[in-house]
Amino acid sequence: MKHVKSITFSILLLVLCVGVVWVEYDLAVRFPIIFSVVSVFALLTLLHALRPAPRGYENEHSFHIPMPRKPVHLPRHVLATSGSRI
Repeated sequence: MKHVKSITFSILLLVLCVGVVWVEYDLAVRFPIIFSVVSVFALLTLLHALRPAPRGYENEHSFHIPMPRKPVHLPRHVLATSGSRI
């Protein structure tokens, strides 16, 4: 029964994908300039939204951004005095 459900779901997904591609093709043939402008605008909007996305994780409550560790300041120069052994 599980095998039949997965085959049915795959066929449904294939039909939906072919339908979406057909509708997009039909729109692109009828309105080529408008379709191009809308698709470029949609891609730019998506890139604008994804570019500042923070690194973190999301659970059932909300999105969490890890706090950065405090930077460790290393000394620039270590002066050795004569006679000291390191």
